[in-house]
Amino acid sequence: MLDDKQIYKRFFLTASLVIGLCVSAIFLGLAMRSSALIKEQVLLSARSHFQGIVLTRLWSAKHGGVYVIKTPGMQSNPYLENPDLKAADGRLLTLKNPALMTREISELATREALFTFHITSLKPLNPDNSPDPFEVQALRSFEAGQKEATAATAPSAGGERSVFRYMAPLLVEPACLSCHAKQGYQVGQVRGGISVSFDISDMNRALRKNEQTILLQGGLTLALLLLTLWHFFRQMQLKLNESQALLLRMATTDMLTNVPNRASVMGRFSEGFARQRRQSTSLGCLMIDVDHFKAVNDRFGHQKGDMVLRELAGILTESLRPYDTFGRYGGEEFLMVLDGVDAKRLAEVAERSRALIEARLGAQSGLSEPVTISLGGTLVIPEDRSIDDVIHRADEALYLAKNQGRNRVVMLGLDPAVRPGDSSG
Repeated sequence: MLDDKQIYKRFFLTASLVIGLCVSAIFLGLAMRSSALIKEQVLLSARSHFQGIVLTRLWSAKHGGVYVIKTPGMQSNPYLENPDLKAADGRLLTLKNPALMTREISELATREALFTFHITSLKPLNPDNSPDPFEVQALRSFEAGQKEATAATAPSAGGERSVFRYMAPLLVEPACLSCHAKQGYQVGQVRGGISVSFDISDMNRALRKNEQTILLQGGLTLALLLLTLWHFFRQMQLKLNESQALLLRMATTDMLTNVPNRASVMGRFSEGFARQRRQSTSLGCLMIDVDHFKAVNDRFGHQKGDMVLRELAGILTESLRPYDTFGRYGGEEFLMVLDGVDAKRLAEVAERSRALIEARLGAQSGLSEPVTISLGGTLVIPEDRSIDDVIHRADEALYLAKNQGRNRVVMLGLDPAVRPGDSSG
């Protein structure tokens, strides 16, 4: 059977485990939610870049491309028929179709360290638009009905930066057929896609820092909760211990005299009786009664009577050995159980107790005359079947002491040579 300390420890460990799991789940949920929000923001940013370039391409395609002034070193689009045009003022113009616009905007964004666009298809006209492995896989998934594709590269040991990649399909518009009709495309078909790539190293660092912060906050919160829980359990244990001690004292102690009550004395007597039977040791019993106690109450009041009982218990307790048993049997009667005493020693203890009470009790109780006691004693004998037999014999001896004039000791079942003489006050 578990003792109280083990029960408290198990309860505390169980509660700590439950709180730890709950706190961990809460902060893990916060970390996951925070990570999901950041990743969702990255995805929204990628979609925004994609939609921006798609709108730009759509505007350009609706107008058949855009003519720009051909500056020195500018290459004409070799995949267009007659891309150059001479303006009325003599300046040379060259046509920038949507695909070329996409690539050049991407190159400009890359130089500015913003993001990179790449228009591609499984059947590109321009080899520069050939898909890489991620784009090939994405384009095939678009043909199967998928709406978008994403991927993220982790930084390598060489310290390369992390890159997020996003790709969505390009559908054939009527304006696209001027260039792509010969490839067999029809309006509404997937003719390729645009991939968007941008650096997410800062985002990853922020994400890791956020996770570390949440982990630290979770650890501190858990530690604080467990410390609070430990303090609460500690205080609860102390209070319970105090309550249990009080209940035990109330159950085993006579609250008036502060000595063991009848149940406690009888319990200890039973233990001594069983031990005497096992080990064949001697065990003595004294029944004690205050002489003329009713007269004390009548003359001096019940408060003085209570004081007499308290003082009597204190005087006799001080005169006994630590392992002797002494307690209130009921009313003004007390029971004393002495282990390891023979008939002579039992008689000596009884007479000493009688003399101490006669000499001290009245004065210590504030009375003008002495207060005496009568004692009846006996030893446990082989014929005794229980402590009731012993107490019955001690009670008979006490009755005889009362009848013989009180303030005396009477022993039953002892050798007459060791019986104390009658003492009267």
